[in-house]
Amino acid sequence: MFYNSKSSSILSVNDPDPVNMINRHSISPFLIICDHAGKFIPEKLNNLGLESNDLERHIAFDIGIKGVGKKLAKKLNATLILQNYSRLVIDCNRNPNHENLIIEISDKTIIKGNLDLSDEEKKSRVSSIYNSYHACIEQDIERRQNAQILTCLIALHSFTPQMDNIERPWHAGILHDRYPEFGLIFKKYLERYYEFPIGDNEPYRLNEKNDYSVPCHAFGRKLPYLELEIRQDLIRSEIQQREWADRLSYLLPLTLQEYGKR
Repeated sequence: MFYNSKSSSILSVNDPDPVNMINRHSISPFLIICDHAGKFIPEKLNNLGLESNDLERHIAFDIGIKGVGKKLAKKLNATLILQNYSRLVIDCNRNPNHENLIIEISDKTIIKGNLDLSDEEKKSRVSSIYNSYHACIEQDIERRQNAQILTCLIALHSFTPQMDNIERPWHAGILHDRYPEFGLIFKKYLERYYEFPIGDNEPYRLNEKNDYSVPCHAFGRKLPYLELEIRQDLIRSEIQQREWADRLSYLLPLTLQEYGKR
């Protein structure tokens, strides 16, 4: 194991580990991560005071992306790192000092279990879940570098089709900031083989203030990376997830081949 997650008081023996790692020893150039794959809530947090239906909404996790990630990892024989806890417990794609690391209101829903937390309660979530997830990513990148395995970081997310009564027309979005070459090559291929709208830094812009995983693990090492958002209504079913995994497993090697010629 990469971490001793349950030494912290926030997780009980009945809670799952923060991280699920698939194809741990892969030598594929693609390292796939899903910051918001899971929707578990630690037993001690009593569902954060939410109704069960709230934990099926986009506020709790990235709907559909776990299925896409697992199918893609299988096709590419790539390592996949899944974060198992709800983003409402702690958002592993936020800077550790971000005001919304542990959010109190999400899409107009008050997260009662996140109100008036003490510093100790916040630190417990950071140490047991957040740090465990990022340590796992960091150690796998180091394993790959020590073995001289090329690493291309693929961060998968999904987004809701509508936010604040505004429709989001994009079927997918390519997010980028520093060193955008790999992502923009991928965008070119996706637009060539997929006839529906693709966003450029939509529905969000990648930036180091709000995003964390790609800036933390890719920017400093100048790793090629792709941060991909897929609209949730397009990956709800297993068939849809398989279609996207098929598409990505075809386009990612094409992208890497062209990127390598630069």
